Amino acid sequence: MPALPDDAVIDPMHSPEFQAGLLALRQEDRTAAVAAFTRAAGRFPLYSPVHANIGTLAGQLGHGALAMRCFQRAIAVEPGHAEVWSNFSSQLRRAGRDADAIMALKRALSLAPKHANALCNLGAVLFDAGQTARAEACFRQALALAPDHHEAAKNLGFALLRRGDLRTGFGWYEHRYGAAPLPAPALDTPAPRWRGGALNGVSLLAVAEQGEGDSIQFVRYAKLVERSGGTLTMLCSPALKRLMARADGVRHAVADGDRMPRIDAWTPLLSLPHLLGTDRGSIPGGVLYLHPAPEDAAAWRTQLSGVAGLKVGLVWAGNPTFGGDRERSPRFAAIAPLLTLPGLHMVLLQVGDGRRDLAGHVLPATVTDPGDRIRDFADTAAIMAGLDLVITSCTAPAHLAGALGRPVWIMLPFAADWRWMEGRADSPWYPTARLFRQPVPGDWTSVVAAISAELQAVVAGRRSLDGLA
Repeated sequence: MPALPDDAVIDPMHSPEFQAGLLALRQEDRTAAVAAFTRAAGRFPLYSPVHANIGTLAGQLGHGALAMRCFQRAIAVEPGHAEVWSNFSSQLRRAGRDADAIMALKRALSLAPKHANALCNLGAVLFDAGQTARAEACFRQALALAPDHHEAAKNLGFALLRRGDLRTGFGWYEHRYGAAPLPAPALDTPAPRWRGGALNGVSLLAVAEQGEGDSIQFVRYAKLVERSGGTLTMLCSPALKRLMARADGVRHAVADGDRMPRIDAWTPLLSLPHLLGTDRGSIPGGVLYLHPAPEDAAAWRTQLSGVAGLKVGLVWAGNPTFGGDRERSPRFAAIAPLLTLPGLHMVLLQVGDGRRDLAGHVLPATVTDPGDRIRDFADTAAIMAGLDLVITSCTAPAHLAGALGRPVWIMLPFAADWRWMEGRADSPWYPTARLFRQPVPGDWTSVVAAISAELQAVVAGRRSLDGLA
């Protein structure tokens, strides 16, 4: 009878259990990966990386307590493993413990000063804390050590974009698909990806990516494609399709499953700023590149015609699945004081998860809530067309109001998204926008107080809504 293998002399990384976990990861089956790594942990309880792998996956699957236990086990088994400390920082960030994440990353870098992943992770924490210059330095150090580190390259793009270096930033941002390329869209006749060059006579498909707000912000590039002699088809979500069909420069708007027009080439939508050479002086012109259906806008104007006061749209929450939604969404309780200000009529434009905040609240007579009648962004655009002002958190309606040319006041967290840049109260992307930033992290009270004061000045005639940006 052959001797059984001695676990003490087997490399755990090459064990069938560990390799099954890696295979499941490549197949993007995290549940199966957890099961395989758990079997590996049972066989090799003193192998730190297997506990860390389970911790990472458990955190991604939303099992925070299990993730913390696994990382604590991994560190107890091998406290000198830099990669484990670096990965632990990601779970600490998911738990909202950014200060502890920084300590974990400093521990990783004390063990391995040239650890590119730890430098990239440290940069990400600093970036989200608003320390853009320090974050940029970390990303550059990571890239000096690992030039093909796509995450560090993408994050460097974010840092440069936040600083306003659009041309260089959009170039680095092209690395976002370096590790996992965006799949080509399903077309009847396969078409190549467009990577720049002449557009005369080219039928170009722009594929939406990221969030709905990104689609709204960057569909403005359809006009540049048109001016260059091409035509643009926009592949977007069903919620945006009606709106995109009326965007300047868009020949066709389609959603997944729709019949496609003839396509010569395709591109991710957010690659257009890089491919078309955008810098701060060449952001495609102005506003009013989106338009509601005239009949829909007229119907909503009629419905709101009888209300008195300044008509103000209000949005307080974004998509909760977005990684930074906890920081960017003030929620209803924070903005509720605005509803009782004199001289205003508030129109609630909130849809989705944020509407649950209204449970148990009795709205004043000076509030109209059409939220349950909003089917898509075309409906929201039609309502906005009849408003004097929109006040919103950093979410898709902020972009929609700006693209429609409506006065819009945007409530921003302390470390705002890159597109709002740093230290600005205006936006080169949206001339009608005004930015209200948290003075310190988490302080929505000051933001709402500043907006309240400005609203009262407008109502009293001391301030005009025009030209605020």
